[in-house]
Amino acid sequence: DIERRLFAEEFQELRARERAAAREREADRGRDLAEIRDALKAKPALTGKYADIDAKLQKGQKAAALQDALVWRQASPTDVLALVALGRSLQANQLPADAARAYGSIIDLFPMRADLRRFAGNLLETLGKDASRLAGDSYSKAKDDRPDHPSVYIMLAVRQLQDGTPLQALDTLDACLKADRRGGNFGGVERIATELMGIAAAAAVAQAPEAERAALTSKLQDRLRTVGASVADKPSLRFVLSWETDANDVDFHILDKAKNHASYSQMQLQSGGELFADITTGYGPECFAMVEPKAFPYQLYAHYYAMGPMGYGMGRVQVLRHDGKGKLTVEDRPFVIMQDSAWLDLGVVKG
Repeated sequence: DIERRLFAEEFQELRARERAAAREREADRGRDLAEIRDALKAKPALTGKYADIDAKLQKGQKAAALQDALVWRQASPTDVLALVALGRSLQANQLPADAARAYGSIIDLFPMRADLRRFAGNLLETLGKDASRLAGDSYSKAKDDRPDHPSVYIMLAVRQLQDGTPLQALDTLDACLKADRRGGNFGGVERIATELMGIAAAAAVAQAPEAERAALTSKLQDRLRTVGASVADKPSLRFVLSWETDANDVDFHILDKAKNHASYSQMQLQSGGELFADITTGYGPECFAMVEPKAFPYQLYAHYYAMGPMGYGMGRVQVLRHDGKGKLTVEDRPFVIMQDSAWLDLGVVKG
């Protein structure tokens, strides 16, 4: 009886400590979210004319936003932000062809700027198939111009997957693995590329006639084995962040439904998933990925931790969903961030 009583008391004490620790973790998670929301209010990510037009778009004042954007574009015809604001306003007013011309003007004005080619491609991909083909061409030229920037290989490969050419995507990702980074710090890129190669292989198998799938799977497995990958056969979710400024640091933050928080200081979520690397010298890509995700909704944030010499930042988060059978669904979320140390809400990802 004494032993049973002592055991019961120890068990209750252990449970009490576990409950206290759980309450403390919940409080920490709540503080993380509260601090992010406070930071969003303390320093807006956008300033000036771009912020004014964005605010009108957020309020549904589409015609007024377009009028302001047209005036700005007329006054500053080579201002990249004026073109972005004009394209967004045209898009909001259901004028996608005109928006594509606005975004395409960035390429026309700065054909030798690989960073602006990539961002213009990001914007064009939000407009549908015809504009997305222009995006693919822009990525290809940006890759040829700056083959040391790994983000463009990822952009191009995902575009090729959406275009239904998974074997081309495999070749692009293979080239990414072999590219000379010229000393750049791009941690995690190999893992992003090899996992996407697994998805591209799954897409190629899904496209093949039923009678050819087993042989193709074997052939692709042999190819992937050389880079430490395999044909993807489980549902997965990825958030890929890239930005078009050098020598700066954009931090990626991911929260799940329980407010568990992943970032550079804690790269895994308790509910599953991992941030591959923290890139502090510009461009990205950074990727958070999980297999068989189950902690929806996820909330995404970017923190412009260190602006660097190039000033305002332009970039994108891509939400990549693979069904485990070769089908990839992509959602594009381009962004602009203009203030050093500002936070940006990149939206919710629902199941």
